[in-house]
Amino acid sequence: MVKTNYSGLNPVVMRAITNLHYRYSNETPKMWYSRIRVSFRKLIEYNPTFFSKNEYIHMTDRLYEDGKFGPGRRTFHIYCTACDSLVSICENTEKCADKHLNECIVKIEERCIAYRKSSE
Repeated sequence: MVKTNYSGLNPVVMRAITNLHYRYSNETPKMWYSRIRVSFRKLIEYNPTFFSKNEYIHMTDRLYEDGKFGPGRRTFHIYCTACDSLVSICENTEKCADKHLNECIVKIEERCIAYRKSSE
């Protein structure tokens, strides 16, 4: 996600965010996206002190070995709230995810400016 200061955030909200980013072995990326989309947007909406409305969540594969959940690895997918879609990123890094989010925000601003100019 975008660099955010989580100190003071309700532990229940933190746990919910942590659980949302995991993709289970029986889920495709599209299934993961449809499962977390509404919940993630509501967490952002109800906690405006800690989140902007433009955020992303990185999908992480959850490993289940020997009857226990192990550490997961990040995938090449994020859910971006700015464009409200599942996005495949070119590199499995926060830098690449941040780049996509920034490009989305710029496109939205350009559309708003074009709309304002056309309505004048």
